[in-house]
Formats: sequence, structure tokens, C-alpha cells
Amino acid sequence: MRRVIRIKAMQGLYAYFNNKEVNLADVRQKVYDGLIEEPSFYNATPQEKLGYQKLLPVLLDEAFDQKLNLEELPDNQQWLGRHALKTVSEWYNENEVVKKRILAELNQDLVQQNHTEILFWQVFSGLIQRIDDEEERKQFKHLATKPSPKFELKILNHPFLPILNESLHPATGKQPLGLKPLENDELLRLYQYLFKELPEYQSYKLKKEVTSEDEEEIWKVLYRKLFRSEIFNEIMLDRDMHWSENRILLEVRLKETFKTLIGGQAPFFATDEEELEEYTRFFGVLFNSSLESFDTDEGLIRATLKNWDPDRIALLDKYLIHLSLNEMRNFPHIPVKVTMNEYLEIAKAYSTPGSAGFINGVVDKLAKQLKEGGNIKKSARGLMDNR
Repeated sequence: MRRVIRIKAMQGLYAYFNNKEVNLADVRQKVYDGLIEEPSFYNATPQEKLGYQKLLPVLLDEAFDQKLNLEELPDNQQWLGRHALKTVSEWYNENEVVKKRILAELNQDLVQQNHTEILFWQVFSGLIQRIDDEEERKQFKHLATKPSPKFELKILNHPFLPILNESLHPATGKQPLGLKPLENDELLRLYQYLFKELPEYQSYKLKKEVTSEDEEEIWKVLYRKLFRSEIFNEIMLDRDMHWSENRILLEVRLKETFKTLIGGQAPFFATDEEELEEYTRFFGVLFNSSLESFDTDEGLIRATLKNWDPDRIALLDKYLIHLSLNEMRNFPHIPVKVTMNEYLEIAKAYSTPGSAGFINGVVDKLAKQLKEGGNIKKSARGLMDNR
């Protein structure tokens, strides 16, 4: 789930700064439009109006840089200074609204993401269970038919299946948040595609002996084929209006769950929204600290990029560097290596082909500087825990 949160933080920074730029353009237009409403401007002579219009952008820039002092202005210009300060204050307020909206939307996204993954694995396990149902139906309908050899039904005893089913349908405690009954028609269509027609499964099915590597491989093949199937994507489009965006995040979660199952551990599915608060806090600290230290970290990045124009850095690469630095500083239990690897993987998926190598070089240099300066401190758990 944390990789999803990191991706959401990257998207959050992009949305925030994009809105900030749009708001800035609006503000600069509004400040001129608002002049006509100021009595001091309305009653001024044409020559005075021209002077005010030339002075306003200067005062506005000083207000944005927090260098505007009304007491230093002549009496007949102080109203213009107040107009500039008011405009900048409104701009900051709009940016705060955007930030709060991004944080609020994350909570909704986490719940939706949890629902989406639960639905996927529910469909997946339901399709495997259908193999057993089909075998029973065959024996009941055709009494003379011999049962299928056990080795052909070995997917029913796959080592990952009981772990997954216990997470989806725990013997004690609450069920996962958003667990709902499945439509039989949907399962039937997917069953035909995944187990009747898929060559990889037919090959696995006919093996009398399988290794742990064979088990891992068939599970990976099956979940990937299901995820990419046209039928499954049609089902998700009907249930999730943001499927095109959430599809990418689900793929990230499926890979994490697969690794968890390989390790013999149960995947995490939230049973209520309170269980998602840990991830909300993680996002809040990561996102807010990146905004608060943005200008300072920009200076560090610029100082590190010798013979390189910082303005040429891809926006997503810049945001990933900022997030990397702030995660290293603010989460002592997460090893530096884990942080770097996580953002490099995100860069490979979302940015340019050369982004991962570029980000690795920059973050590696900055991490060493911050460590030497005592700005990155890791707990004992953070030095050892590689999860």
C-alpha cells in the first residue's frame, strides 16, 4: 500500500503546483480587474492611473516575496499596496484549499483502492473455486464419467490459496471493507477465458509434479492474464468510474500482494476506514513536509546539479526527488535503500526512460550530504527493516 501512497503523493504535488500556477495567473488578472473597484483608482487622473498600473506589478512581486512594507510607501500609494497584499493573501488561501482537497481526496481514493483490490482477488479466488464446482457438476451430471486425476486439479491446493481466502473470509473478526457478492455470469465468462482457453494453465494442469517455482509462476501468469483481460476490464469500467487511473495503482498493489504471498504472509485488506489511517498519516507527513521544505530542497538540488539546467528536469523527476528526501528525513524506520528503490521503481513506471538513473544519482549525493549534516537519522529498525 505504501507504494500506492508514494504515487499518490507524486500526483498530489503535481496537482498542487499545477493549480498553484493556474491560480497565480488568475490572481494576476484579478488584481488588474479589481483596480476599477478601488475609489482611489477610479477618482484618479489618467496620468495617475497609468502610474498605478505600472507600479502594481512591482508591488505584487514584493507581496509574493513577502517584502512589501506599506509604511515605506507614500500615502497616495498605500491603498495600492493593500490591494496587492489582499490579492496575495487570497492566493495563499486558495492554495490551502487545494491542499486540503488533495488530502481529503486521498481518503476516498484509499477506500476505493482497497475495494478494487478486494474485488480483484475475490474474482480470482472465485474462479479457482469454480474448478471444484465444475468437477462436482460433471460427476453429478455424468455419473459414468471418471473423476479428473488429482494432478489436474492441483490448482485447488495451491499454497497461496488458503492464505488469500483467509484474508478475504477470515474465520474470526470482520470481513474486508467493501466485500460484495459476485455475479455468476461474470465469473463464467472469465472462467472460460482463464482456465478453459489459456495455454499456460493447460500446460500447468497436465504436469504430474510441480516445483515451488512452478506454483509461483502459474499464480503470476493467472493474475496478470486476469488483470489484462478485456472481460475483467469491462467489469471494472462498470463498477469504477475512475478505472483508467485506478487500474495503474491496482497493478502496483497486485505486485505487492504477490510478493507477500510468496513470503507466506497474509495480504492486508482493511476491514474499516480506521485501519487506513496509518496510510493517511504517512501521506500527510510526506506530502506536507515536501511542500514546506520545497524551496530549501530546490536550493539543494540546484547546488548538486552542476553543469545542468535545473529547469530542464522533468517535473515528475523533480517531485520524486523531493519526496525521496522528505521520506528519508521524516521516517526513521524506513531504510534509505528502501526509499530510494521505491522511488526508482515509480520513476521507471511513470517518467522518462533515463529518469531512474538520473534520480538515483541526485538522491544518492543529497542523501550523503544530509546524513553528514545529521538531517537523516535512522532507528535500529530503520537500518535493518527492508520491508
